[in-house]
Formats: sequence, C-alpha cells, structure tokens
Amino acid sequence: MASEEKIVLKAVTKPSRDDVDELTNWFCKVFGLGEKELEPAMLKEIIENTTGGSGTTSKDLNRKLDVPRTTVIYHLNRFIYSGIVVRKGRRYYLRSEDMESTIEELQADMEREFGRMMEFAQKMDELIESDMHGRRRTRKR
Repeated sequence: MASEEKIVLKAVTKPSRDDVDELTNWFCKVFGLGEKELEPAMLKEIIENTTGGSGTTSKDLNRKLDVPRTTVIYHLNRFIYSGIVVRKGRRYYLRSEDMESTIEELQADMEREFGRMMEFAQKMDELIESDMHGRRRTRKR
C-alpha cells in the first residue's frame, strides 16, 4: 500500500520585506508550521546546512537552538510530514538542494495528485449519471 502524504497550504499575506527571517517565517506559516520562533529557526538551519551539503542532525539543532532534543525531533517530524524536509540516515535535509527546487517538487506532487483526483472525479460523475439514468428508467415502468 502506498504511503499517505499530506500537503496543506495556507494563504498568507506576503512578507513585508525581503529578508531571510521574514521569508522563513512566511514559509512556515504557509505550510501551517509553527508561527513562533522555533520552527522558522530550525528551517533556516536546515536550509543553510542543506545548501552547504552536510544536512543537520537533531543533536546539532538541539545544541544550536538550545531546546530539548525531543522537541527538536517533534518539529523535524512536522517538517517531514509537510514534505519540506527529508531524513537520510541521521541527517535532515531540505527535500531538494535548495528552497526553490523543494517548492518545485512539491508543486509537481500536487499537480500529479490533482490529475489523479480529476480522473476519479470524472469517473464519479459518470457513475452518478449512469446510476441516475438507471433509476429514471426503473421509475417510468
């Protein structure tokens, strides 16, 4: 059975200025992640370490952000669930080599899923129409 993934996006007012912290906060809000300081700080660290090619570990984030490791892992799992972050061994990375590519991959996932939904919607319409015609014929007799 295929794994289930969930991508939830919120419409959020664009950032007031082009600044790394503002944009990081904005991305977290759009993905329904924490609007507090922790998740944007974690995302920024993950982006920087992915760009550097090394990724990051929960232990690195624990030390750098001075939060319990269990809290770090909880939030890392939220990033993974959102589709932004992947885990490779003990390291965490953006899903792709940079934020732009990560968003492009998520967009492709959504387009593929909407294509599947359209197929099912068409099939559903056909089945309902067929069922309605069948019931009409039965009533006229």
